[in-house]
Amino acid sequence: MLSVASPTTSAAPAPDRLPLSSAAALRAGLGPLLHTASTGSTNDDLASGARRGNRTPAVLVADHQTAGKGRLGRRWIDAAGAGSPEASLLVSFRLPATVAEASDRAAAVSAAALAAAARALDDSAAEVRAKWPNDLLLEGPGVAGKLAGILSEIVGGESPVVVVGLGLNVAAAPPEPGAVSLAQAGAGTSRDDVLAWLLDALGRYLADPARARRELRAASATIGRRVRVELADGSSVEGIAQDIDALGRLVVTSGNRNVPIDAGDVFHLR
Repeated sequence: MLSVASPTTSAAPAPDRLPLSSAAALRAGLGPLLHTASTGSTNDDLASGARRGNRTPAVLVADHQTAGKGRLGRRWIDAAGAGSPEASLLVSFRLPATVAEASDRAAAVSAAALAAAARALDDSAAEVRAKWPNDLLLEGPGVAGKLAGILSEIVGGESPVVVVGLGLNVAAAPPEPGAVSLAQAGAGTSRDDVLAWLLDALGRYLADPARARRELRAASATIGRRVRVELADGSSVEGIAQDIDALGRLVVTSGNRNVPIDAGDVFHLR
């Protein structure tokens, strides 16, 4: 269990009394590391605080979410409700950002999560790949599926912030089709270890979002694949995923056109 400040605590404990993950958050300039046993959504909690005027950086970890959020209004189901809080890493970050910087912040969290998961799998034959736009996949002997999802949202105003949430299956996967955990690939690491590695990496990627995009591109499970991308207006684009551009858009070659896509659901085709 994380021995950190609760979400209602106004000040973080002294750094020399903090666990590793809390110290890492402070070193990265991410604000206090807050903890709650159960909440609806860590993203909603930090976004609601921002709307009430608290736009300072913060990190919120939950043992369980009752209304976790995925993209396009979907729910993120975690495994912690039926067992140990170690089952899943459920964390959201509130970070200062302009609207133009929001994509960079999400890329930084994705790259840091990928790096932390890869470190947990050091002794495993499995590897972590990035599926555009916001999933991490686990691929290895006898195990393959969705390991993590990332969701970002902007809270606007004079001092905008971006809230980026991550759900990562550590010791167990939820009862969802295709969900897998680090433990299924042989990783014996704890949730708090993964969090500490994530926080240590995140500061570097926030300072260099171009590096985050390069590393996500290098680990992409989407580039080079034939894909179908379903767009918000109900239309779809099918073709070969050629690249992820500097703006984070997926570039799909469809017929004789290169189509840059800002957002959509990607299906890898055989």
